[in-house]
Amino acid sequence: MATLKDIAELAKVSPSTVSRVLNGDPTLNVTADTREKVIGAAKELGYKTVRQRYRNTADHGWGPAAESRQELDRERRIGIAQMFEIEELQEDIYYLMLKNFLDEAAFDNHWTTVPLYRNEEKKFVKNDELPLDGLVAIGRFTQEEIKGFHEYTDNIVFMDSSPDDQKYYSIVPNYHLAIRQVLRYIFEREGKTVAYLGSVYTYGDQKELTMDPRFYYYKNSLLERGLFCEDLVIDCEMNARSSYQVMNEYLEEKKRLPDAIFAASDAVVPGLMMALREHEIEVPGQVGVISFNNTNFSKFSDPPLSSIEVYMRESADSAVLCMELLWKQKYHPKKIIVPCSLIDRGSVKE
Repeated sequence: MATLKDIAELAKVSPSTVSRVLNGDPTLNVTADTREKVIGAAKELGYKTVRQRYRNTADHGWGPAAESRQELDRERRIGIAQMFEIEELQEDIYYLMLKNFLDEAAFDNHWTTVPLYRNEEKKFVKNDELPLDGLVAIGRFTQEEIKGFHEYTDNIVFMDSSPDDQKYYSIVPNYHLAIRQVLRYIFEREGKTVAYLGSVYTYGDQKELTMDPRFYYYKNSLLERGLFCEDLVIDCEMNARSSYQVMNEYLEEKKRLPDAIFAASDAVVPGLMMALREHEIEVPGQVGVISFNNTNFSKFSDPPLSSIEVYMRESADSAVLCMELLWKQKYHPKKIIVPCSLIDRGSVKE
């Protein structure tokens, strides 16, 4: 039987794209030509989705026979719910990348990923009636949304949040380690003043506004050194429009530039860099910049920015491990804290 990898090689796309095309992922943005190539390759190789195979058994009057159940067991179906809507994913590609890594990890284990999306009533739904073997929730969700997940399955794993350490498996970045690395990197270069650019309050693990963990560790680490300054907190939404506006206002007030700016998300980097360019402020000559997430926003910035690398593939692999433990009825939850590392691109002067 043809696999997703076989189709990907024939269509010359990634396995992630194949799965998302065949499962009708509404967040996928590809050309009509790419979709046709994927569907054509699937037909040429005789590939059938789980839904098609299940319908074939029903059409022949077999119903959920033993052979059909075994086939479904071999190809697990994992629902994926995202905190952000499509427009928000385009502004903060971290969560989109996290989903892509999760897709790849699932494909490596011969699982099918099934995208869930909010309907007009803001309830998470999928585009078929087949059951799910598990669900991975990426980001932060309300208690009502989490309750809705249980209508599909009790095998739920959270990525980038931990709504209940006593109830759910979860995978989160090590924010404390990340901030220690950022500050050490700056202080080793004799920087003394570090500004924070990003949201002071973001949605917490239960999607209620709470102090962002990056700001929490930033503030407390500087307080311990007697270096925290409220004037260096540049509070903005985690997107380029807001960071551009707020950074412009900060610079127009002619305040003294800090030695470095910590951008709490790559999503704020384009707005930050545009504001600095318009005020003819050089990086790293006049101010250093370090970002968080290490996506293309920091890699291909001008100049490229030093950034905290969040290990997304390792997080995805951890989600797979947690799901397998749930299937083995290991219901005592675990919280996996994934380390980070700083990628040095010289955006803070020596």
